[in-house]
Amino acid sequence: MKKFAVLIVIALFGLGITTATAQFEKGQIDLNIGAGLGASFGTGSGSLPPLSLSLDYGINDNISLGAYAGYYGTTFASIGSDWTYTYILFGARGAYHHQFVESLDTYAGALLGYNMASVDYGAAAPAITPNIGGVIYAGFVGARYHFGNSFGLFGEVGYGISTSL
Repeated sequence: MKKFAVLIVIALFGLGITTATAQFEKGQIDLNIGAGLGASFGTGSGSLPPLSLSLDYGINDNISLGAYAGYYGTTFASIGSDWTYTYILFGARGAYHHQFVESLDTYAGALLGYNMASVDYGAAAPAITPNIGGVIYAGFVGARYHFGNSFGLFGEVGYGISTSL
């Protein structure tokens, strides 16, 4: 439980670039750049944290529509070969915004997208490169704190490119 609480606090400090104030508004555009935590695939040599990019556009004062893209890749050293794992996710998202606390944009939403995962076993099994993918749907909740008209911090909990906490 303690590990979960620490990861939630860290997740709330993702980077967000925004063009509006804390009260979500019609026409507002939020560009979010995030680094995920707790990828269930472990870490290998040369791996980065799961990375994501999302864009939300306010169609009214409470509803936004947008897009999401994420990438995670790592390499594991193994006896006789290195394994390379790649995971890509992209889709459309929508959210309902409600301000519970002044200066904090809180929201909940849904994602509909497509995910692709592949593994390359290298020299250990050169003829085997399993790939999997398909349509996904997921929910998320988040909050965004605005420091001004063009910068804020956000955190989200839900399914995305980082798959476990």
